[in-house]
Amino acid sequence: MLDFLGVTEHFSCMENTPFSFPALFRDMAGEAVSLDGVIFSGSIVSANQEVIEISIEKGESSNEVIFSFPALPEGRWSYNVLVQADDGSQRILFSGYISVLGVSRVAQLAGGPPMKNRTLLVAMPGEATMRLRMEWMATTAAQAFAYHALQASKNAHADAETASQAAKTATDAAATAATRTEEAEGYAGSAWASKRAAADSAAAADTSATNADRDAKSAHDAKTAVESLAATWPETVSNGEKKIVDAGNEAVTAIQDKQADSVLAVGRASQTAQQNIAGARTDAVAAVQTAQERAVGAITPLVQRAETAKEDIDQAERRINTAATNAATSATSAANSATVAQQALEAIPQVDDAGNMTLAGGLTAAGAINANGGVNIPLAVGAPTDTGAVNRLHAAGMAGVTGILTSNAFLNTDAITASGSSTVTKTVPYHLAGIKVPKGTHSTIQARFEVSNPQWNYSSFAGFSFLWRATNAAKLSFGIGRGGKTIRPDLSIDSYSIIPANGLAYNHGEILDITFDNVRNTDRNGYTVRVREIFALNNTDSWQVKTTTSFVPASQNEPVPWTIAKIIYQQKSVASIARYEDTGALWLMLTGGQGNNLYQIATCRGVSNFETGVGVSKWVTDVVNNAAGDVSVYAGTGEYTYYHPGNVNPVFYGLDAISRNCIETEETADFVDINIPL
Repeated sequence: MLDFLGVTEHFSCMENTPFSFPALFRDMAGEAVSLDGVIFSGSIVSANQEVIEISIEKGESSNEVIFSFPALPEGRWSYNVLVQADDGSQRILFSGYISVLGVSRVAQLAGGPPMKNRTLLVAMPGEATMRLRMEWMATTAAQAFAYHALQASKNAHADAETASQAAKTATDAAATAATRTEEAEGYAGSAWASKRAAADSAAAADTSATNADRDAKSAHDAKTAVESLAATWPETVSNGEKKIVDAGNEAVTAIQDKQADSVLAVGRASQTAQQNIAGARTDAVAAVQTAQERAVGAITPLVQRAETAKEDIDQAERRINTAATNAATSATSAANSATVAQQALEAIPQVDDAGNMTLAGGLTAAGAINANGGVNIPLAVGAPTDTGAVNRLHAAGMAGVTGILTSNAFLNTDAITASGSSTVTKTVPYHLAGIKVPKGTHSTIQARFEVSNPQWNYSSFAGFSFLWRATNAAKLSFGIGRGGKTIRPDLSIDSYSIIPANGLAYNHGEILDITFDNVRNTDRNGYTVRVREIFALNNTDSWQVKTTTSFVPASQNEPVPWTIAKIIYQQKSVASIARYEDTGALWLMLTGGQGNNLYQIATCRGVSNFETGVGVSKWVTDVVNNAAGDVSVYAGTGEYTYYHPGNVNPVFYGLDAISRNCIETEETADFVDINIPL
């Protein structure tokens, strides 16, 4: 901020006449010095110590300040003009005395030579060689007389102001037209309306210009009257007369400028509207051309695909023809082989009813066929002769191996939680528990298992089964394998109670979601079960959901999920993390009156063995009880299955061989989260 040492300056003025003058600040080289941020203040002190404020305002330029003094009676008045320094203190810019002259004294001074503009050198603190020049118009008796002349021509100024207002009206109309023209840039359709509005504004501008001409004439007449008045004081008002003439000329010039600006603004508005219309048309043509180019770009790959498909069809047709030829050749070979086999069969010696067989060359053999289809071979006394016992021992050994390659999963009954007003009963601690959900309520039940986790970077997890059943509609969810899972309680049945954690961050594991609606289909005699599998094959495609719909038969009074004894998940081998191969499957073990009690309800990708741990560590059950009474969920211990040597799981093949496949439909789509609070 500027800081001044201050100077002393005295000047005079006419009694009872307010006056003002502008001051321009320049450096010694004549360059303007900006006053932005500089705070000015000033006051006049009368003989009786009355303080009168001086009005100080910034001018149009950055280095201009306008000082306005009030009307003062005749006498001598002290004054000062202050500037606020950077430290907040007030510094004097300039100060001195104002000599207020009476009318007679003014008449004596009027004949003297006119005063010139004054210039003060203002020193800067701490800079002995630095000065600022402050210039302002001389405040003399001539200026006082000019003030009286201007008072006499106030009507002329009023008329000029009226003309200026009229010109301003024209300018506003042009501005309105320009605004409407800008709106045309957004949409070509509005451009024509803006053009019509601009034409209307042009007509209004012409009318305003006519009024401005009339008002200018009034100003000229007023100027003439003022000139007549000035003629009566030829010696004293030469400066005032000049100011009046200048004022009249400035008014006429301002009116003409406003008129020209109005016409120019309207012309620009019309031109802008036409340009915007043309631009809009150009944009429309460009948009059509772009759409055509994009259409061609979109169709070209389709044509290429069609051509590729045709080539594939031709190749398939050639393969079919080749296969047909191969089939004919194979049929001929099979017929020939059958003939050879028949001939070989006829050449085999036949066994008679007594068990005797005559061989070529006269050799005979006799023996008894045992009930197991084997041949009795003479053995030492005491050795078992029933070879079926050996088979049974082998089978029992394999069963023992399977039992060894499993481990118990203990239900942590102390850690079971249930939202709402549900209650948890520990039937057998760490083994069995019951959860009761009252009528008309909802509950999200969470349970976890305690199990040894014998693994390092890789796991041998191959499957899992656990006790679970519900006495009405419910949903069961659990996660498998690597990756965090986020549990969300108290959502609708169709919502996902478990989703991949960390903002759906990509990982190798997956989530299984099983819904039992407990609505019996009386036409088909059974229940529909829905399984949703959430998985990701790679980081680019992100998460997918495979929805499997199965139908579990129940010809009698065997409600599902009431009759469920176990939920079973097994996979036949380690799954690939980058492709879907149906290595896993879900089964329900039922205990009703059905002819079968093992039903496959879904196939799954399965999980890899990298950092998979025990596979399943917890489950979540959601129950919305709309039944007439309480709904119960019964839960118990589980069992983990591990791979046999070679990363093969014979339990999967055993279940697949004796179970009934109930899968009816499968559909895979991008995962879209369903998160609907109750």
